[in-house]
Amino acid sequence: MKLAHILAYLAISGIALSTHAQTQPKDGGTIKIGLPAREITNGLDPHVIQGESTAWVLGQMAEGLLNFDKNMDIVPWLAQSWSMSKDRKTYTFVLHKGVKFQNSREMTAEDVKFSLERILDPKTGSRRRQNLSMIERVDVIDPYTVAIRLKAPYAPLLSTLAGVWVPIIAKEGIKPDGSISQLIGTGPFTLVKWVKNDSLSLKKFAGYWRRGEPRVDGVTFVSLPDDATRMTALRTGAVDVITSVPPQLLPSLTSNNARGFELLVRPGTIWHMAVMNTTKPPFNDVRVRQAVNLALDRKAMVQMLTFGFGKADNQTYDENSFWRLKGEVPNADLKKARALLAEAGYKQGLPIIIESKPEGRNDAQVVQSQLNAAGFQVTIKISDGVALNKRMKAYNFQLAISSSDWYVDPDFRFSRFYTKSGPAHYLAGGYDNPSVAELLAQARLESDPVKRKAIYQQAFDMIERDVPSVLLYFDPRALAWRNDVKGFNINPNGDLSYADGGLAKVWLDR
Repeated sequence: MKLAHILAYLAISGIALSTHAQTQPKDGGTIKIGLPAREITNGLDPHVIQGESTAWVLGQMAEGLLNFDKNMDIVPWLAQSWSMSKDRKTYTFVLHKGVKFQNSREMTAEDVKFSLERILDPKTGSRRRQNLSMIERVDVIDPYTVAIRLKAPYAPLLSTLAGVWVPIIAKEGIKPDGSISQLIGTGPFTLVKWVKNDSLSLKKFAGYWRRGEPRVDGVTFVSLPDDATRMTALRTGAVDVITSVPPQLLPSLTSNNARGFELLVRPGTIWHMAVMNTTKPPFNDVRVRQAVNLALDRKAMVQMLTFGFGKADNQTYDENSFWRLKGEVPNADLKKARALLAEAGYKQGLPIIIESKPEGRNDAQVVQSQLNAAGFQVTIKISDGVALNKRMKAYNFQLAISSSDWYVDPDFRFSRFYTKSGPAHYLAGGYDNPSVAELLAQARLESDPVKRKAIYQQAFDMIERDVPSVLLYFDPRALAWRNDVKGFNINPNGDLSYADGGLAKVWLDR
């Protein structure tokens, strides 16, 4: 990153300073959020669907037993407290009294039991089922106390229950076939209207259990996938907040104090990757995968694709995290990459196809250029996202460009990606290493964080050697909002709903 970028980055890496005098918070108004996604949400069933923009939307309507704060520490939420048995196999949660669902019915322990059992039901098709598979049963002790009993100690349980994806919802919103007809949660906002691929409107839930929240009367999410359109909408007031500022604009915006809006830039949690299909030639040969790894220049990618505001790394936890593991980002070594290709039987070069969604085209082109320099012969195929995901899950691809988000607990990435039963196993190209799977199973049972980290280090070293996928770079997290939007901030995960921040605390100085 250039010196000017570093200075500007440090200046705005916290809460952006307002040029306006502070006034008393006001109630009312509707805040409009411009999202870079074509789809505002993948659906309205928080037990089933995934996706960052989906989390931003559904997190306004439904909440979990626990939450994350601004530092990503776990804090009580719908549960006011919890305790763990001596054998570490029973967690008991005491719920807040008087919490209302958006249909005005009080939430009780029965709703917690219903929600967790719905996720665990294979018919629901929840991607969180694996993370809760250690649950043996859920017992209602009394209307405000629930016990989760485990088959064995499970260290990631609290992390699994925190945040958006294991929310407590009312059974009244579920159809007889088990699908959702209406999302009835305990969140600060309720659904008004959803127009697919266009907009989604929410209104204030007057019975929200957190006194004084939300401040605004409503929230409207608007799909603005085009960079130029999104910036124009912010500047003209068509939207109040945009959750993605184009990286190419950051060098000029960070140095312009007269830009006319607030700007926040932080290290991002979205990581881009090149996934290799380890189940078929040529990428079933570890030497070919290692050649790809050594052909790629991550630092050059950061400059070309994020204008110096992104980050090159080999893992998802930064230097300040307890879960940071030992290991360095490999430097590009074209000579060694060519030697590995020749050793694998491709001395004259190896033709391969890189597939990508339209939004990953730039990534694919940079990867193509760098791999060609190492002796590969790369053709790019741009595919519809849904079709590409289907082919990846069927292992009908060679190398694919994809992306994923940060996970608060290492089990969520390692077990999801690197075990055969993991819901994101295809994002590791079908990688199957029994030694890694055994280590990951051990880590789930280990409650001592230091010992658990040592287990992950062993698994990480094996995965780094076998390289089923290559972490390319991290995007920067860049958001902007109009000066009359007050109290807006995000936590390191970019959440718009968390314990001490989010849209429920935003107000409009109008």
